[in-house]
Parts: sequence; C-alpha cells; structure tokens
Amino acid sequence: MKAKKLFAMLLAALMVSSAALVSCSDEPDAGKTDDTTPAVTDAGATETTEAETTVAPELLDELPTDNKDYEGYEFVILSHLHPESAVAWMVEDIYTEEENGERINDAVYARNLAMEERFGVVVKQELPDGNKPHDVARNRIQGGDDSFALLQTTYQNQASLVVNGLLINMNNLEYINFDKLWWDTTSVDSTTIAGKTYYAAGASQLNNFKATWAVLFNKKLTADANVPDLYELVKSGEWTLDALMTYAEAISNDVNGDGQMKWGEDVFGVGLQNEVVLPLVLGTGARVIDFKEDGTYEFTLGSETFINAMEQAWKFLAGGHSYVLNANKYDGMTNQWIEFRNLFMADQIGFYMGHLGTVTLVGGDMNSDFGILPFPKVLEGQQEYYSTLQYNNAHTVSVPKSTQDLKRTGLLTEAYQMLSYGTVREAYYDYTLTLRSSRDTQSGEMLDLIFAQRNLDNSLVFNSSTSMQTTLQSAGTAASFNFASMVASKGKAFQTSIDKVIQKVIDLEN
Repeated sequence: MKAKKLFAMLLAALMVSSAALVSCSDEPDAGKTDDTTPAVTDAGATETTEAETTVAPELLDELPTDNKDYEGYEFVILSHLHPESAVAWMVEDIYTEEENGERINDAVYARNLAMEERFGVVVKQELPDGNKPHDVARNRIQGGDDSFALLQTTYQNQASLVVNGLLINMNNLEYINFDKLWWDTTSVDSTTIAGKTYYAAGASQLNNFKATWAVLFNKKLTADANVPDLYELVKSGEWTLDALMTYAEAISNDVNGDGQMKWGEDVFGVGLQNEVVLPLVLGTGARVIDFKEDGTYEFTLGSETFINAMEQAWKFLAGGHSYVLNANKYDGMTNQWIEFRNLFMADQIGFYMGHLGTVTLVGGDMNSDFGILPFPKVLEGQQEYYSTLQYNNAHTVSVPKSTQDLKRTGLLTEAYQMLSYGTVREAYYDYTLTLRSSRDTQSGEMLDLIFAQRNLDNSLVFNSSTSMQTTLQSAGTAASFNFASMVASKGKAFQTSIDKVIQKVIDLEN
C-alpha cells in the first residue's frame, strides 16, 4: 500500500470511537458517522439512512457475529516478562484482571470482555521467567505443544523462528485479512517474503508503536534559544539534519563556564546513542534490501543513495560536536535510557533522539512542555520523512506450527486485533500520547506522519543471520568514513548471507 493512501486512511481511522469498534449496537444511531468518519460495522448491518455514509472496507467487521463454538477456550498469548529496568517495554496490552481507572488497563479489559461475550473465549497471557519467550516457544513447538495460540515477541525474535520453520504462514489462515486497518500494513508489507507472512503487528501490539524512532524536543529550551516553530518546519519540509544541528548548537550551554561539556551539569543540544545511525539512514527511505511487488528484491547497500545517507549520518555522529551527548561515549552512565529521560525532564537536553516509549515515561512527571517530531530529512532533495523501528523491541504476533485448530486461531487472532483497534490502540494513541503526555494536538499530527510513513528493512529484522545492524552502527561511528570501501570488499558476503535467509523462507513448506 502506498504511503499517501495509508496516511489518508489512518487519519480517517483515528476518529473512530472505541464503542463502534467493539460491537454493533441495536440503538438507532449505531454505525452512523458524519461525512468524514468511517465506522467498524458488522457485515449483517445493512439498513442505512441518507445521513449515513458507506463504511470503509478496511474498517468493516466481517467476522461471525454470534459464534460461541469455542466457549471456555483459553486464548493464550506467550510474551515477555520484562524486568523493572526495562519499564518502557512492559507488556500491558494482553491481559488484566480488572478495571482500575487507568485507560490502557481498562481498554484491555474491555477488549477481552468483548472477546468473551462474542466468541466465548477467555484471553490469557503467559510471561515466562527469563524474558525469552521465543526460546520457550521454540522448545514447545518442536515438541508438538499446542498450549498457546500466539507468540508475541520482537521482529528479530520472530525472524529467528521463521528460518527454523517453526511458524505458520498467516496468509493461509482463514479469517486473517491484512488489508484491514487493525493490522499494521507497513509491518505486513515489509516482512512478507515470497507471499509468505509469518508474523505481523496489529492494533494490540503497543510495543510496535512505542518502539518507533522519533525526536522529542524540550519546548522550554527551544523557546529560550529562539528556535522557530518546529511543527511548521516539519510541515514545510524544512526539518532536516542540518536544521537539527543548528538548533541543537544554539540550545547547548556550558552552564558552569568551565569550558567542558559534562552530562548532568551542562545543557546539551541533543542526546542520542550509536544506534541512531539506523533511523537516520532508513529515514531517507533507503533500505539494504528493497523488495519488489513480484517478490524479488534488490540489494542496495552499495547504492549512491545508501552511501550518501551513511556519510551524512557519520558526519553527525562521529563529528565530535560538543553539543551532542552520545551515551556510548560516557562510561558513567549506568543505564543510558533512564539517564537520558532524567536529563530531558531536567531541561538538560534540547532534542532527544529515541523511541516513542519515552513519551509515556516522561509525560506525567516532566514540568516543562515537550513535543514530538519525526526524524529529520538527511539527504538534499529528500521529499518525505520516514521513521523506522527498534527491531529488537517492537512486537509482532505469530502462530506456532504446532497449532492444531488453525481455523479457530485465525478467527480469534483477527478478532483480537479488530477489537483492539478502538480500545487498546485508541487508549494508547489518543490519550496516552496526544492528550496526556505530549500535551498538544500538534504532536498528534506528527504521530500521524510518523506511523504512516515507516521504513522497515528485512536485513535488520534477520540480524541474527545477517549482522547488518551491528555493521551499520559500527560504520556510522567509525574514526574515518570508509563505508564505500567496506561495501566493495564485503558487500558480496553480506548479500550472500541475505540470499540464504530469503531462500530459506522461500523453501518453507507452509
């Protein structure tokens, strides 16, 4: 699906109420919309009035309306038990025992209640100790175990199971419809290989939203430095890496006047880590492997666009700019993510280049206002803004090969995502981000842009086989820029490793 079409659909879909998504009411006004708002409606609801508009096919509920064939079945989702140090990635979108007034919690409860009322099933979660659900899944699947319906884990973890033939091609499951807006179309399109989709993200995988790269900015610091309206800069197409560097330098302040910039003491223009090379390069629209509609792909690591993008990222990251606080260069940071959040909340970092999970962690405690921006354009002449994911944190779901009742799993998986769209997704997006945390509606517009135009690269998803993530990070922070020569000497080996992975997927029987 083209980005502009997806963007328009997303904007319309964001106005859908959670009530319309959970069920089709018998009230006279149920299913009605204004002239711009589509609604999720049961397929059997055919009566219309002139005041009603046609329901967008991407939002139409076409699942059975009264199906209790699975009464009492436990729909178990296997996922992560994160430690407190990884609070940003806590799994909060699968199960809760009761309502407590917190919006995401209550949205999860409402979604699960709707699953039970409509299909007779009980949604459960299993969070194994050790935080390695893919290892647990691997052992169970290989043993023919059918104790869980879905595995919810990261893109990279899922990919490691794909190459071992342990997952079901979800395109073969009855009821699964990836054209629906409760599925992340970018995720599906980018990870589908040779018509096979072994894992996908949907409305309920909140870590798929939270693990998206973005730029947070401190409004107090930008105002003090007379930085122009950044939202307007984005809209005009002038939000570039050069602009970020200019404004970051203006914000930077040697507070104690000792001639040295020290974290915790002075004000830095921008805070980041070495991994930021990935969203900078993919933010140009470039990919290591670019899949075509016919299933073939092009290896573009050595293309002029990719090399230029890498060079610009390198100049930024390896340039020794005093206004840049790079966590990888400061040994005193025991937990860089916590430290960066604290510095950002303390008005000691102007721009924070990180993941959207940060927003919910600082939103309730930060005194100064802040906003959200997409990653800046990197290349001259670049037309669009693109965002990407932290593939080792973003969640998708998959169906284990040991599943006995594929029809049941297909139906309940589609229902789970559909019923999450107006409940769990809305609670996270409309409230936690737009209303409570980022404190302004314009950040909501930026999120529309960020989520609608994400650039995913399969070479990074299959990092355990390709090592591409480590390769790009090292090249982007090397002492000298030698990326072109590195590609010339090692590019063939990289392509061979990628070819092998893709061929493994093509050769899978299911």
